[in-house]
Amino acid sequence: MLAHGPATSYDLKQRVGGTIGNFWAFAHSQLYDEPARLAEAGLLVASEEEGGRRRRTYSITDLGRAALREWLSAPTPDQTEVRDLGLLKLFFSTFGADGDLATLAHDRFESHRARADEYARMYEVLVPHADPWSMKSLELGIRIERCAQEFWAEFRDELGGA
Repeated sequence: MLAHGPATSYDLKQRVGGTIGNFWAFAHSQLYDEPARLAEAGLLVASEEEGGRRRRTYSITDLGRAALREWLSAPTPDQTEVRDLGLLKLFFSTFGADGDLATLAHDRFESHRARADEYARMYEVLVPHADPWSMKSLELGIRIERCAQEFWAEFRDELGGA
């Protein structure tokens, strides 16, 4: 995220929340701990405010950019991780009460619809300004959410829901 420009840990939290935080979950504490560790490794530099809150602003170094390029060029054979509470509940639904499946299908449909709609709004706002590769990740996010929305709609219909 610092390749996009210098930031404090709080700034990073804001940047991540509206971008990669939509598809890569991690503890926010990493945004406070990791920059200091990367600075110690020479991948970032930190500048601290003289007064006030003495916030640290981090910037990427040439060594950090080289490490980023190395990471980007490395093979990516890993399987996509899916961590979806709705799918977990669906798997164990045999043990639930009557009506739980209909509620689950409805709730998951609405959740995926809302997220896809939000991503689509973001896309329209960002498309003239953002780099094309960030937009491609947003396009995939929209497709994934629409696909999940469709799955839950079909499942809801199988259950006889409206």
